[in-house]
Amino acid sequence: MISILIIDDHPIVLKGTKTLFDDIPNMNVEIENHPKNVLSTIVNKQYDVYVIDINMTEKNGLQLASEIKMYQPNSKVILYTGEDIHPYYPLILDKKIDGLVSKTAPYERIVQTIRSVIRDEYLLPSDFIDYVNQKIKSKSSKLQLNFKEKQLVTLLLANYTNKMIAEEFNVTQRTAERYLTQLFIILDVSSRQEAIRVVQEKGLL
Repeated sequence: MISILIIDDHPIVLKGTKTLFDDIPNMNVEIENHPKNVLSTIVNKQYDVYVIDINMTEKNGLQLASEIKMYQPNSKVILYTGEDIHPYYPLILDKKIDGLVSKTAPYERIVQTIRSVIRDEYLLPSDFIDYVNQKIKSKSSKLQLNFKEKQLVTLLLANYTNKMIAEEFNVTQRTAERYLTQLFIILDVSSRQEAIRVVQEKGLL
């Protein structure tokens, strides 16, 4: 039996995702809509697979995935999102997560992704190869931030909250959280503090 914990701060989406597994044999699914509760839960219980929404208000999925891997290195972590999954390919390449899937994917795809990670396999779109090739070509180039990314870093340095960042960019808070997550991926970090440290150490502003 594969034990699965799905973490998403949208209760309706969370319950809807859980129902996809009702008739799937050999999968036991539990849900959690408060990301901050996860670490206290896994102190006494280990799941085989964690399916985590990337952009959550209480704690972003990237940071939570990193913390789960620290406490339970052998557990499998899959990130899922309603946004484009391509910006998150670096997490696969750097082995920070074990799988990546879109919330809009057919439920068979989600189930296949879970079965794949249990077998230590990757189930990815074909254009992942294009990303790897591009990564190889640009490996020697110096890391640079674009204008929007520099704006984000400046706001982080000024201790702006996610809500304040959203107002500054005139976008929803959820979109601002996505911007931050993608910035963390570019900098190869999982928190605001790490992002600021890397930017200062590398002189990226």
